[in-house]
Amino acid sequence: MSKSIGEQSVEKLLISNKAIEKLKKNEIINISQLCEKSKVELKKIGIGLRDVRDIKMSLQLAGLDLKNDKENYEIKKI
Repeated sequence: MSKSIGEQSVEKLLISNKAIEKLKKNEIINISQLCEKSKVELKKIGIGLRDVRDIKMSLQLAGLDLKNDKENYEIKKI
């Protein structure tokens, strides 16, 4: 049985090895944990703007998003 997208490792995303290592160092191991973070939180742990953009795009390709971005999108839709 295959894992749901949220249970899969962040290594499955199309992002740099440097970003993956920083995520793991900060105990962000799977995609669902990553989706609980905002852009600001990712920047605070040392992930650069380019990597944050790549993370966001990779998540969106899977139908997911970062925490605050999804909330802001829903607010703008109303």
